[in-house]
Amino acid sequence: MPDGEAGAPSPTLDDGASRPPSELRLLYGAVRKGIKDHGKDHAAAIAFWTFFSIFPLLLGLFSAAGYFLESEAAQARLVDLVTQTLPGSAELVRGNLEDVVRVRGTLGVVGIVGLLWSASAGFGAITRAINQTLGAKRANPFFLSKVRYFLMTVIVSVFLVLSVGVTASLEVLANLDLNALRRLGIEPGMIESAVGWLTGFAFAFFTFALIYKVTPYVETRWRQVVPGALLGATVFELGKRGFLLYLGRVANFEAVYGSLSSIIVLLLWLYFSALVLLLGAEYNIVRWQAHSPATEQDRGDSP
Repeated sequence: MPDGEAGAPSPTLDDGASRPPSELRLLYGAVRKGIKDHGKDHAAAIAFWTFFSIFPLLLGLFSAAGYFLESEAAQARLVDLVTQTLPGSAELVRGNLEDVVRVRGTLGVVGIVGLLWSASAGFGAITRAINQTLGAKRANPFFLSKVRYFLMTVIVSVFLVLSVGVTASLEVLANLDLNALRRLGIEPGMIESAVGWLTGFAFAFFTFALIYKVTPYVETRWRQVVPGALLGATVFELGKRGFLLYLGRVANFEAVYGSLSSIIVLLLWLYFSALVLLLGAEYNIVRWQAHSPATEQDRGDSP
């Protein structure tokens, strides 16, 4: 990531050691930088392209997963994980996914690859937004960039399928001794809820970290992207609860949009998710600039 300006003053302790700003100040700086970088416009572009990419992605994902997740319980778990990631649009997504599951046998490898290739447009929008935030210019030809977006689509799809297996394994381990858990006041429903939250958080964290690591046209390190991924995953999971509360108690989209309300809700959630993604990217940049100028100059490291 780009370093801060070499001549920028930084607060010092009495012994001359550098004292980085607090995390709250860094977060505030990330929000201000996001506003300056027109983050809302970038988030809107991401939401637009992701909306057109999400159903080809899910169609390709569930068609491919049908070859590996043969049990109906595993397939239902995958549907639940996807609908939990898209709160407020469960009926719209579930209805389309059920149709997908019924027709997946007609889709071969070529069809699945074609769908995932179409779905890569969303990752293209994400890549452009992240690099504009960084101020980095594209160095690869157009076709190679498309291949890069496609590979990101495949990797995220693999993460999603693997998380289903991890969730099932955790639930089996947690339910090995139900009587002992009940004596501790822990009911099976609480276990499923906790495992579901942990799985969702882990999926969001790894997805954000992967995006922050792979999408920039400049070299980045894992230690540079982990803080923003943790922030993004936390805000994303908390945002799901707040979004459902907003839909249940405040918003009334059906009164305005009628039968289009599910689509509007999905677009609104994609927009919020894009804002969270960009917030994590801005936080990584601001945090790295605040913590590294002196040390990076002394060591001669490049970000």
